[in-house]
Amino acid sequence: MAKPKTSLTAVERRAEELDTIAAVLPIERRDELAELLTDHDVETLRHLVNQGMGDNTLRALTSDLTYLEAWGLAATGKSLPWPAPEALLLKFVPHHLWDPELVDPD
Repeated sequence: MAKPKTSLTAVERRAEELDTIAAVLPIERRDELAELLTDHDVETLRHLVNQGMGDNTLRALTSDLTYLEAWGLAATGKSLPWPAPEALLLKFVPHHLWDPELVDPD
């Protein structure tokens, strides 16, 4: 039986609110994101998804977030932390700029 809305904790309430924008978020991380984000963060994201972005921008954002999450899993074996630590950002850059043809063999 579902809990009445009045008995939800702040994190549970944010998790339910994140469900309304699940199309642009990695849904398997919903509970983790609900703990990381503030009520204001969730409200802002919901506004952007529902009213503040065009369809193409929303699709691009969804694609980018999906890619970053997949890269984080492949590179570290873990979900992408938020905010991402500087070391992980520095790891991302060479992974995407590496061109073996430009490397001097000497």
